[in-house]
Amino acid sequence: MQRLENISGVVLAGGENTRFPSLKAFIEIDGTAIIDRTLLLMARLFDEIIISTNQPERYAPKCGILIGDVLSERGPATGVLSCLLNMRNDRGFFVACDMPFVTEGLITLLASYPEDYDAVVALHMGRPQPLTAIYHKRTIPTLETAITADLKSLTAILKRINTKYVDEELVRQAGHDGRAFININTPEDFQLIDNRP
Repeated sequence: MQRLENISGVVLAGGENTRFPSLKAFIEIDGTAIIDRTLLLMARLFDEIIISTNQPERYAPKCGILIGDVLSERGPATGVLSCLLNMRNDRGFFVACDMPFVTEGLITLLASYPEDYDAVVALHMGRPQPLTAIYHKRTIPTLETAITADLKSLTAILKRINTKYVDEELVRQAGHDGRAFININTPEDFQLIDNRP
């Protein structure tokens, strides 16, 4: 297993969590909380691991570095901005806390692209997947401008920077059938996951 140098691993756990009755990061899949699955994976790959959260009391036992939002506007774009401003490395791999099936292969594929890109994002079913992506500190000014102008969509912000969209076929060749991009937003989503063979 190859550790990824000069890249931080970041779990975005700052969402409002309005559609699920408990914190989504603590949903258990096969007996293990999603946050624990993700942190275990990241520990094998990254020297610096961060949780982006506005509830530090819930996540303090999980990780040594917790970063809250630097702007009052909530959302994943603000989480990405906050961590880029504070992390040690120039690049970070960001993943949402409710995505239990992200794999080492996907992370390694995204990390293999040069630092020339401001962001590296996989495509799935023709759509960018900005919550499993690599972002560079160069995106900080664009993120700040967009968020303060009330443009919070990461997909829209990606169009304003030098983004590398990784072709779906390359993602499939890395061993992914789309499962890595599943996120659990509602109890119904969890039921679908729970009933998978």
